[in-house]
Amino acid sequence: MSVLYIILAGILALLAAIFQYGKAKGKSKGNLLFAFLRFLSVFSILLLLINPKFKKVTVYQENPALAILTDNSSSIAFLEQQEKVNDILTALENDQELKERFSIDHYTFGETLKNGRALTFGEGRTDLSESLSSLKDIYRGKNTATIVITDGNQTYGEDYTYTSLNYPTPVFPVALGDTATYDDLKISRLNVNRYAYFRNKFPVEVILNYDGEAPVNSTFRILSGNRTLFRKAVHFSPEHRSEIIQTHLDAETRGVLTFRAEVLPLENERNTRNNHKAFGIEVIDQKTEVLIISDMPHPDIGALKRGIESNEERTVTLSKPDLNINKLNDFQLVILYQPNASFANVLRELSKIGKNTFTITGRNTDWDFLNRAQDIFSKKKSNLTEEVQGSYNESYSIFATDNIGFSHYPPLQVTFGDIDLNAPYETILYQKVKGVPTETPLLFTVEKDHKRGAVLLGQDIWKWRMQDYRENKNNEKFDKFLGKLIFYLASNQKRDRLETDYETFYDGSSPVTVTAQYFDRNYLFNPEASLRITVKKESDTSGRTYPMLLRNNYYEADLSDLEAGQYTFTVRVEGENIQRSGQFRILEFDIEQQYGSAAIGKLQTLARNSGGKVFYHTDIENLKTRLMEDERFKPVQKSKENTVPLVDWKILLFLIALFLTAEWFLRKYRGLV
Repeated sequence: MSVLYIILAGILALLAAIFQYGKAKGKSKGNLLFAFLRFLSVFSILLLLINPKFKKVTVYQENPALAILTDNSSSIAFLEQQEKVNDILTALENDQELKERFSIDHYTFGETLKNGRALTFGEGRTDLSESLSSLKDIYRGKNTATIVITDGNQTYGEDYTYTSLNYPTPVFPVALGDTATYDDLKISRLNVNRYAYFRNKFPVEVILNYDGEAPVNSTFRILSGNRTLFRKAVHFSPEHRSEIIQTHLDAETRGVLTFRAEVLPLENERNTRNNHKAFGIEVIDQKTEVLIISDMPHPDIGALKRGIESNEERTVTLSKPDLNINKLNDFQLVILYQPNASFANVLRELSKIGKNTFTITGRNTDWDFLNRAQDIFSKKKSNLTEEVQGSYNESYSIFATDNIGFSHYPPLQVTFGDIDLNAPYETILYQKVKGVPTETPLLFTVEKDHKRGAVLLGQDIWKWRMQDYRENKNNEKFDKFLGKLIFYLASNQKRDRLETDYETFYDGSSPVTVTAQYFDRNYLFNPEASLRITVKKESDTSGRTYPMLLRNNYYEADLSDLEAGQYTFTVRVEGENIQRSGQFRILEFDIEQQYGSAAIGKLQTLARNSGGKVFYHTDIENLKTRLMEDERFKPVQKSKENTVPLVDWKILLFLIALFLTAEWFLRKYRGLV
């Protein structure tokens, strides 16, 4: 059809030229030139109006990608390899043949992958597995070679030798550090509970490992200050390279206690930083007793018990509703799971003694009974249920809590119908039905007559705990959220206008943070306040002051730059005579300094699994030769076909202007204008 329009445009342009200049007397060359120019200009204009499309084929060369990953962890500085890293990068960047053959991208990695080549060698964790997984997504479907400049020692995340199985692109590790094997004793793992009870014993489990080729003897011991609490002789050989030591220590005093576990170094041992590890516990003199009452078996009960008891200062007792009601006063909190008529005596006694409760309802809840037994909330009985997800309320301010990802957690089974609330309440989670958030509470707290309570209007909370494990390989987020709710419900202590939350000790490898909540005189969270925290080390006379930043419904100070030691702190509200103090200890431990040589064996496995090869910092020329000669990394010539409309040809507009201008000037020159 476009060809027909173009022919028609040519005929019309010819007729326009004949009409303009065909009647002129004589057929001089000037008239023919004018007619030709008029034909070209009219034809070009008509072509623009028709706007035919043309296929344009572009032939180009696509170079393979070369991703250079550089280890930015503190272990590189500990092994004194910074200068070698810079030399390797310079050699790769200045090679003209590599730049012509490959499209080169730089990345650094510690705990996460980062774009660019800015190096500080200060990251406290190394997760090469996560970085390789991220790189796989970045270069999916592309011809790529990967160079990893590292000592191969990973301190966090999944083992990268498993990640490299069937890895889609070849990896060429460049090994840093001493690759020779030396005799080395180390504490590879230390397991201890965070809490112990006063005058009780607490367990300690230590895993020792040995790298070497000859039988050796040493001594393992645990010290508190200069006092030795435990001692054991240990023996290792090429056939016996590890030993698990288990013991129990006495919790003799209240508060935070710190200890030092150490295995005495060998005579010729080079790296002794991994021979010792500090650890701490908090000795408490009070235990929270929680009672769960249920008339039915359900996975929720097991999830609640395990979540609550993840904190060693809490124990859970399970019971049927026919228990001796006189024992209810032995517990700080009672959880009522899907109450029915058999709970009548329990609810009557709980109301009498003013005990805090956590009520969980579901499809087996007897709503007629529950509506009569208490006056805080009510709901019409229904045999229908619906699936409801949780939508976190960022404005919840009764106690500091976090959104652990409720919006994508599995839905709970909720009895169909509206809930009527007859007491002041604060919503933690709203109901989200079929992806649409509502204003109907799913999880809320109430305070009435000096009694605290919480209500969850849905069952199958066990799925939330499983989802947390599926996403994070542990249950820490769910258990911490549940723990904060239990802590609030298990206490009748009057709320302060300024509340702080912090760990009593930090292991030296995790972030050090202190959070706070500040309430106005009506006990509503105040997001407009200015909070500052002053931190003082035990051995210093002066302290350091940090601003606390607003994070949703709490303030937070990141103190991760502090060195190991005992600290006291004070949080103050500017313009108010309100402050809170506390203390914590940062244990001395740098996981990046636990290795004294390169993990050459793991790097060889990485290279073998991915189809690459290990090189050393002295073999960079061989590495470049291997990349240039590898048939897998040859440039590919590709063609791309584009459909280009004529209107995009700007030269045609120029030609139209040129034709019209030439015609006008020639006519002017001949006196025809």
